Amino acid sequence: MSIYDNNIQAFIEVIELQPDVISTDDWAELQQISSNLSADKEEIAEFIENWLQPESRSQILQAYRQQLKLISSSHPIDLNINLGIGGSKSPTPPNQPSPSSKELIENTIKKNSPLSDKQQSQQQP
Repeated sequence: MSIYDNNIQAFIEVIELQPDVISTDDWAELQQISSNLSADKEEIAEFIENWLQPESRSQILQAYRQQLKLISSSHPIDLNINLGIGGSKSPTPPNQPSPSSKELIENTIKKNSPLSDKQQSQQQP
């Protein structure tokens, strides 16, 4: 995994495993901006790091750093050979965006957001 993959995966795991550390306002913001994310992994990872910086998100940042540490220790990054699970290589050419990273974050936010549950229940008669 690349460092960007690790960052994205850590953020996704926080959303999935610890959604209660994210405030209602932060969920609303995540839902709003997730559709505008770049497809570039580096830009997504940078967005995540910047989004976590305000003091009001210190709990999320702490959970994110714990997940990142777990992921990084179980999937060390080899800067010379960037292979995936089982030694597989990415089908995406180097320096090209992976459309799945953006979609993965969008879908995770939608699936785990308490706001999505409210919106879905309001839409049903």
